[in-house]
Amino acid sequence: MNTFWKSFFATLLALVVFSLLMFFIVLGMVAAVTSGLEKKAVAVEPHSILYLDLNYPIPEQTSFHIPFPSASIFSADEGAGLNDILRSIEAAADDPNIEAIWLQMGYNVNPYATLQEIRNALQAFRINSDKPVIAYGEVVNQSSYYLGSVADEVYLNPAGVLEFKGLAARLTFIKGTLDKLGIRTQVFWAGEFKSATEPLRLDKMSDQNREQLREYVGGLYDQILADISVSRKMPEDSLRSVANELMAWLPVQTVRTGLVDSLLYDDQLRSMLQERLELEEDAELVSVADYVESIPKQSGNWENQIAVVYMEGDIVDGSGQNGSIGSVSYRKILSDLRQDDEIKAVVLRINSGGGSAVASEVIWREIEALRAVKPVVVSMGDYAASGGYMIACSADKVFAQPNTLTGSIGVFMILPDISGFREDKLGMTSDTLLTGKFSDFPTISRPVSDAEAVKLQEGIDSAYINFKRLVANGRNMDMNAVEDLAKGRIWLGTTALNLGLVDALGSKDDAIQAAADLAELDTYRIHEYPEQKQELWEELFNSLANEQVEAAVWQEKLGDLFEPYLQVQDYLQHPIMRMELPYEVEVY
Repeated sequence: MNTFWKSFFATLLALVVFSLLMFFIVLGMVAAVTSGLEKKAVAVEPHSILYLDLNYPIPEQTSFHIPFPSASIFSADEGAGLNDILRSIEAAADDPNIEAIWLQMGYNVNPYATLQEIRNALQAFRINSDKPVIAYGEVVNQSSYYLGSVADEVYLNPAGVLEFKGLAARLTFIKGTLDKLGIRTQVFWAGEFKSATEPLRLDKMSDQNREQLREYVGGLYDQILADISVSRKMPEDSLRSVANELMAWLPVQTVRTGLVDSLLYDDQLRSMLQERLELEEDAELVSVADYVESIPKQSGNWENQIAVVYMEGDIVDGSGQNGSIGSVSYRKILSDLRQDDEIKAVVLRINSGGGSAVASEVIWREIEALRAVKPVVVSMGDYAASGGYMIACSADKVFAQPNTLTGSIGVFMILPDISGFREDKLGMTSDTLLTGKFSDFPTISRPVSDAEAVKLQEGIDSAYINFKRLVANGRNMDMNAVEDLAKGRIWLGTTALNLGLVDALGSKDDAIQAAADLAELDTYRIHEYPEQKQELWEELFNSLANEQVEAAVWQEKLGDLFEPYLQVQDYLQHPIMRMELPYEVEVY
């Protein structure tokens, strides 16, 4: 017996020592990670250059959230948000320590509305500061060149590549994949242009979808060429010819066509800048992440504040996660702003293709309550469509970028039937006992009956009518006029202005100024929401516990198949009524 207790306590002691040892090891690892992520004030040296490398997915708001782009927590690197990028460019214009901006072109994956907002800020920097913007790249795609073309001078590596070929829109259809798996999609929708369900029920674009995409992509291309034409002082027809004939395919051709000023290696560009800026040595390159910490805190009246609420990602029921618009969490933010007497006006920065129909209306209702006591202005980003447009439509004033994708006023629901997959692929069967003919409705375990199909379509039609009613009331339109521009159709910002879906074309700053005018404020401070105050320790442990790590692993394994996988998984797990954009449109 004594031997047993000796062994027991020895084992217990070993477990305690091991647990303590592991605790301190993890503690050290966490300390190492968080110390690397802590923001430190940076002293900007004289004769510095603001270095913009924007070749990553730019979020609307810089987040202290710790991302997991791969399975390793030590490779976290998210990049500055659009808010801090614009703030840095504006501050650099008046900063005597900043001599120029170096824009690093590359493979930019951001939509054109975001790029246009940055481009406009760089143009204002050039005009207001009389300092140069230099763009340089090695392998440069069209999106990155569009941004870089605003620079005073554009340079390409002598061995580099510049992509300039016109736009294409690629859609991925997975109906064939589902057919092979024995998964049948039962689709209900309202709006003949509501094409969000097409990848699950068709193997190519419908005529309506092709029509709206042709108009959208064509209008987008016209705007891109117009902007490049002004910056590079080249006729639009010449630019079209260069793209159509791939006349800038070789590095030397980029100079010959006028798209690029000269071919230089990185060290040659640095030497040129050193000589031009009359520096004794290479200028210090300061990143946005570092530079933004050196910008003086804003002054102004704390009693008069304008809240800027960033609403980015899918609109979801519940609290949501980082990168989504949860109805519960955003309802609380908006409710708190309504009751805060120091907040005199609110700007909603919307970058969303929609999501849950219920969550969208919950947020719309809270915005209506907010509007009753203080001005609400909307600034649309890359997308403010479907549910994203619903939450925008009732604002006192709505701004869009010319390249914003908006509209898509329509509703759909997808109810998968996985009975074929279960029976034919897995050999699974089920048997159900009912107390009524609708007792197990809705379900993904069997096909819907005719009676159930009627009920589902009735719900979709009712939600569609309600959506149009909210738009009609918010935009002061007749219901028939709303129907003419609804039908699930997407619109470019410039067209949306002509149709009356938005009030003006402009940036987030334009929306803030409009909010100040409506609230009759001469001086004010900007307060951004959601507030980024979470401690890094807390955030790290939360991130380790949530679904991000698992998602990062699957993303690495599936690659290009990851997005379709997520889409199917979402429809299987959440067969709800949706107000969403047409599936991801890859414009390249």
